[in-house]
Amino acid sequence: MNRDDEMARLSRAPDWRATLLILESKFAKDSRVWRHVDLEREEISFRRILDDGTFSSGERTLLSVAASLFSRDQSINLWDVLNRLDETNSSLVLNAIQSFIDE
Repeated sequence: MNRDDEMARLSRAPDWRATLLILESKFAKDSRVWRHVDLEREEISFRRILDDGTFSSGERTLLSVAASLFSRDQSINLWDVLNRLDETNSSLVLNAIQSFIDE
């Protein structure tokens, strides 16, 4: 299966759909992120992604939101998130959350 087909298949699940919305919107060609995403094995190593110290604070915040939507083991404070991000990125977070709850 090619990458687009794998992403379409995985996007049927709310955690993947919301996570991929953020990753594709802001990190579509960023190898710092995608080298830790294994679509075939259905795994994302957010620990490794978030341990990379080269992301800006806004990028790191978006990645933390994606990690939280992907796994219950990663928690965030939405008040902090929405107060740190600009309007565009706050809208992206809200769209990802909406995507998570939509069927």
